[in-house]
Formats: sequence, C-alpha cells, structure tokens
Amino acid sequence: KYSSTVVPVISSFCNSCHGGNTPSAGIKLDTYAGIRVQAANGKLWGSISHNASYAPMPKNANKLSACNLAKIKKWIDAGYPDN
Repeated sequence: KYSSTVVPVISSFCNSCHGGNTPSAGIKLDTYAGIRVQAANGKLWGSISHNASYAPMPKNANKLSACNLAKIKKWIDAGYPDN
C-alpha cells in the first residue's frame, strides 16, 4: 500500500530535500501527486536504483536498502495506486 509502505520511505529519505515550498530541483515528493509524476516519468526509480542515466538519490548518501527499493518497485509496477 502506498500510505503504509511508500510514504514512510519517501518521508524518511527524500522529503528533507524534496518537500516544502522550495523543493530541490523543483521535484516535490511530499504529496501523492508529486511522487506519482516522478514514478510515472521513470525518474523516481532511476534515481533511487542508482541507474547510470539518473542522478543517484539520496544525494551523497548510500543507496536505499533492498527492502525499501522492493517496496517502491512493487508500488510502481502496480501502477502507483493511491491506496
């Protein structure tokens, strides 16, 4: 579920830079709509999976755990439902 699996990961690792009124790079991840845009265009997965074509996120930090990556990948593969 989005609310119980994706939100806690994004809140913990992304929102310090990508939340609030002036999100880094204009990428806002503290709302479902903002996260959905990045999931739909492939940038969310590309960045957190450290794909060579994307800026690795979290910036200057270790890659998310395999468990957290799996949670987000499952949600993306399900069509990023708001549930």
